[in-house]
Amino acid sequence: MPIAASAFDRYTAHGGPVRDLALSPDGKHFVTASFDYSAVLWSAEEIAEKSTLIGHEAALNTAQFSPDGKWLATGGDDGLVLVWNADKLTDKSAEPIILRGHRGKIVHLAFSADNSMLASASWDGSIGIWPLDSGPEKAELGVRFITGHEGPVNAVQFSDDSQFLYSAGYDGQIRYWRLANDEYLRSVVKNGWSVSVFVVDEARDLVAFGSSDGVMSVSRMSDQTELLRVGDERVPVLSIFYHADEGFLGFGNAKGRVLLADTKDWSVIRDFHAANGPIWSLLVMPDAQSLMVAGLDDFITRWPIFEFPPEFLEKPGPARRFHPKQEVSNGERQFARKCSVCHTLKADGKRRAGPSLFGVFGRQAGGLEGYPYSKALQTSDIVWSAATINRLFEEGPDKVTPGTKMPIQRMKNAKDREDLVTFLQSATQK
Repeated sequence: MPIAASAFDRYTAHGGPVRDLALSPDGKHFVTASFDYSAVLWSAEEIAEKSTLIGHEAALNTAQFSPDGKWLATGGDDGLVLVWNADKLTDKSAEPIILRGHRGKIVHLAFSADNSMLASASWDGSIGIWPLDSGPEKAELGVRFITGHEGPVNAVQFSDDSQFLYSAGYDGQIRYWRLANDEYLRSVVKNGWSVSVFVVDEARDLVAFGSSDGVMSVSRMSDQTELLRVGDERVPVLSIFYHADEGFLGFGNAKGRVLLADTKDWSVIRDFHAANGPIWSLLVMPDAQSLMVAGLDDFITRWPIFEFPPEFLEKPGPARRFHPKQEVSNGERQFARKCSVCHTLKADGKRRAGPSLFGVFGRQAGGLEGYPYSKALQTSDIVWSAATINRLFEEGPDKVTPGTKMPIQRMKNAKDREDLVTFLQSATQK
């Protein structure tokens, strides 16, 4: 159900941040990919949840429909590509085809225009090319990996004729490859900072990209003439959306800024703060009147594009649990910042990437029934107490619980750790 607001509607179906949005080719459905290990199928017209897709073993980062609408592909921190039959997404017994081969998280996926290939961009520094001519079931047998970027690969896109591939990476380049022999031909963009996201429109001779130094740029590929450049504020650009027919080009950055431009005359339609945190994905809805935004929230937010109250142009977005606006104790603030993305304090809390912390003191590590723990925690002899939780954040999960899914983070300040433990002792009581 949407949470009504004066300028936007919120819709929730996840128990963690939403990392990506993907619209089906016919515009009837879209998918959200979340930190809570799941993807959710929505109807686009009424924005209603249709089904939840479970299969990944870690946070999802990306989702993509094939151009013919037959397949949905998802990729995540587990290094897996899951391919789902789009006709069976509402079938509770539907099982994905699992494609293995990457050695790092998968952050972006792209299908070729002729539906013959799927490309995956991974932080292991490679690009996976999965052949689909014989069906996704046999794709793993024929997969090959293209290497050449210096560091993680962040995004991929096939050429219109499916003969070439573009890829963007941490090395600041958008590279151009011939797929017949996986030959690196040239770099379309050589940027001094990591290129996070990009899109190429070959018909219009355009390349648009966002980088880690905050630049949102559009240039002609043929002569490098810059058509639009915004945002020299050193805030990483995390998302991009392009709709050639409607002429929309959108960017989102790490501090909640959303910029929407009209590529017909390169005017800026909207430039506002939609959230107090990262904008991981943008999607102009099929009505071309509204913009869906996803980020560090359990919900997605729909903003009108044209009927836009002016008071929202300068204000930051709504408060969220990760960055509370009201005065709270230091311990609660540390929980909001360090723990609340993955964990809830409620016994019947929503699905999150991590287990509920309700009743955690005195509980055996890996002991909450129903949560899919890693083998490392299932065999751990740790009992959670003030001392063990303090040690977890002092030394880090990689030292205290090696092999687990918990992100590596430490709290150097002893007072912050003490305040966090004190807050948890109170907030997690049965």
